[in-house]
Parts: sequence; structure tokens; C-alpha cells
Amino acid sequence: MQITPRNRRLPPQPRRFAFRPEWLPLVLAPLVAWWAGSAVAAGGMRAVLAIAVGCAAGGATLVASLPRDRLRADFAAVELPVLLILLSELVFRQRDAESLASNPLDPAGLFRVACTGLALLLGILALTSPASGVEKRITTRPFRLYCLYVVVVFVGAPLSINLPLTAYRGVELLVGVVVVAGAYRHVGKESTERILALLYWFTVASAVLLWLGALIVPGSAFSSVDSPFPVQLQGVFPVVSSNGAGLLGATIALWSLAKLLSPQDRGSVGRRTLVILTALGFATLALAQYRTGFIAAGAGLLVLLALRNRAAAFWVVMAGILVATLWGPAIGRIASPLWQRGANAEVLSDLSGRLTYWDNALPVWKESPLFGRGLLTASRFEVLAKLGATYTSGIHGTWVEALVGTGLIGLSLLAASFLLTSVRALKEAVRPGGLVVPLILLTILAVRSITGTTFEIAGSGSLQLMTIALLLRDPPMLGRRDRASAGSIASRA
Repeated sequence: MQITPRNRRLPPQPRRFAFRPEWLPLVLAPLVAWWAGSAVAAGGMRAVLAIAVGCAAGGATLVASLPRDRLRADFAAVELPVLLILLSELVFRQRDAESLASNPLDPAGLFRVACTGLALLLGILALTSPASGVEKRITTRPFRLYCLYVVVVFVGAPLSINLPLTAYRGVELLVGVVVVAGAYRHVGKESTERILALLYWFTVASAVLLWLGALIVPGSAFSSVDSPFPVQLQGVFPVVSSNGAGLLGATIALWSLAKLLSPQDRGSVGRRTLVILTALGFATLALAQYRTGFIAAGAGLLVLLALRNRAAAFWVVMAGILVATLWGPAIGRIASPLWQRGANAEVLSDLSGRLTYWDNALPVWKESPLFGRGLLTASRFEVLAKLGATYTSGIHGTWVEALVGTGLIGLSLLAASFLLTSVRALKEAVRPGGLVVPLILLTILAVRSITGTTFEIAGSGSLQLMTIALLLRDPPMLGRRDRASAGSIASRA
């Protein structure tokens, strides 16, 4: 019998060890478990970092376990880098200015830098990948103005008291620009809708964490205030101030209500879910007792009413003026204990110290009026630290922060970007079938910008502004033939 190559028996080969990728978790799991256990047992910042890594790993495992058809296309180019920026914004500890300057990269700082760096990498990959969106240009006028504002942040960094820290603030803003532009280049206009949806649900999840903290550790989640309503809600882990909790509540309430009243903004969210989330938002705002949040909620409700029924909005304003004129002092005496939250009239007249902050910030700005003294570093190290507010991270005012940090040039660019975006959002909202949510979000940001931090620094506020700026495209430009035809029609008319 002739042996052919097909039926020839080969001698037994020795088995070789082959490493498989699925073995890697089995090898790393004991090491990670030992590190996490020792970190939690030791307490302090190691425990905080271990819990944060555990939450991130759990979220990644949940995403990986979903069926492939449930994941959105290009998740790593759109949602993931935005989610990393939002995670880097979470506060796991509070430090004074001296600790920040001496050791900026503590475990929580390393977590923030890691999230920012990974978001930048994903944004660059999306920005340099072949464009699949229908739009050829990934910029608009307000978006370009905001990019120029970021450039001014870097220009003013050498003038600051802490060059590396100021430059890093610019890097954080630059990462947001790259991520939003990369998502738009990779997916197109759909990316703006997906980013806004992610921002909405992240805000909802943050509010749910607030309430979970209130249920688990109510002693830490509720602080006592000298007021007819003696409790005030705040976040435990991550740390969220009562003002931040109130901002979350106002944002969720108005955003959900706008979706409920505007079918074109609703997406796939059910009406019952939106009703529940609207109630959750207003309840969070009420328990946080955030005064600026109440004003933002009132302004947002008035805008929604004006969009639905302008006549009704007019009469509501007239009725408010009449009531304030006739019974204003009496209403003020009744509402003042709730409004003051235990603070005396002198503190309220100073806007809880904000006017003092702003008054002391002007001499610092005059040292470099055009480009400022460094975003956030000027206010924290040269204004707040000298006033003894070493644990206060910002000067509580978007426009003053931008003026001191980036000078007149940066402030002008930032204001122009916001105003132009707001005008376009208003035109979009009054258009038949237009989107309402962008105008509501910008209304909240406008009120918040007076007494708080918004889009002048990196975070959810800047992501909202840039996303809306790309969502509302530039009006089409007329070519030579179009201009000629339009001119001839006008001359004949």
C-alpha cells in the first residue's frame, strides 16, 4: 500500500504552551483583588481610588457584556471619550490651594489625568480617521470663536503664577474641543444628538447617586441649615456641593420638561419616564435649596411658556410685576427665611462673598488686562488664597473668571461664542418643528454663569456649549450665481 501525503501519519509533536488572551483576567484578578482590598482597608485616598477603579471596571464589564447589536456604532469615537471627560470632572476629595500646588498628582489627580489622556487619544483617533459624516466641515462660527478662546488660555499661561497648572487647564479645554470635533468628523450631525443624550443621562445618573447617598448615609448627605426647611441635600460620593446638587436638579427638571413638551427633542424616551425625571429634578432642586437654581428654573419655565404660548407668557410676566408691586414687601417677609437659609442680610447683599471675591479680582486682572493671569490659577492663588478661601476652587462667576484668567481678549471671544450660539438656538426654537432643548440648556448656563462656573473651564458646561455650537450649523453661503440672481430679482422688484 502506497502511503500518500494525505494518509501519512505524522509523529506526535510535543505540546507547546500557548497563551490565550482570556487567561489574562485570571492572572491579574488576584493581584487587583489584593491591591483593592489593601487599599480599602488602609482607607484614605487609596480607598477612594480603589472604589473609583472598581466602578470604572464594573461599567466597562457591563458595556462589554452587552450584545454587539445593542452597542451604538462608533461608541469609542463619540460616547466613550465624552464619558471619560465627565468622569474626570467628578470630585473625590477636597484640597486647599497649598496642597494642590505642592502635589497636584495625588491618586485622585492621577485618575483625572488618566481619564483626560485617554479621552484625548480617542479624540485624536476619531479626528484623524476617514470622515464618514455627511458634513465636510467640522466647525461653525461660534465653535471657532471658542477654539480661539482656548488658544488665549495657552497664550496667557506664561503670565500666570503657576505655568504647569494653567497649561493643564488649557489642555483639558483642548481635549474637549478635540473630542467634540472628532466625533462630528467621524459620525456627522448625529454625533451632537448622541453627545447631548449622553450628557442628559449622565446628569440623571448623578442625581440618582445623590439620592442613593441620602438613603445610605443620610447623616452625611443632609446638612442642617437655620431655615424653616432645615435640611439641605449634597452629594457624598462623589462629593457634590448643595449648589451642584441644585444645578443637577434644575437641569434635569427643565431638560426633561422640554423633552416632554417638544416631540422633536424627545427621542426614544417615554412620556412616563420624562414625567418621573421632571419630578425628580424639581425635588432635587427643592432639597438642595440652590438659590441660583430657583432663578434658572423660573427663567427656563418662562422660556418654555413663551415658546408654547407667547400671550400666556406675557400675561404671566405682567401678573408677576403687578404682584411684586402691590404685595412685594409682604411676600418678601414671608419668603426671606427660606431664601436666606440662615444667612444674614449682610451676607446676602454680598452674594455670599462673591462681590468681595470679584472686587479683589480686578486688581489682579489689571496686571495683565489683555491675556489675563492664568485661567483658574489667578483666581485661586492670587485672589482666594489671600482672602483665606483656600478650599474654594473658583471665583464663582464665569465672566469674572474668564476676565481674570484670560483677559479682555479671552472674555470677548467667550462671550461672542456664547451669544452667537444663543441667537441661533433662539431662531431654531421658534422655527416650526425646531429643537427646544438647546435654548433651554443655554438659558440654564446663562443664569448659572452669573454666580458659578460653567463653560469657561473644561467639563459638562463646555461640552454642552461646543456640542450645541456644532449642532446649529452656519447658514448656507450664497455663491456668485446666487448673489447675482438675488441682485437681479431685487433690482426688478
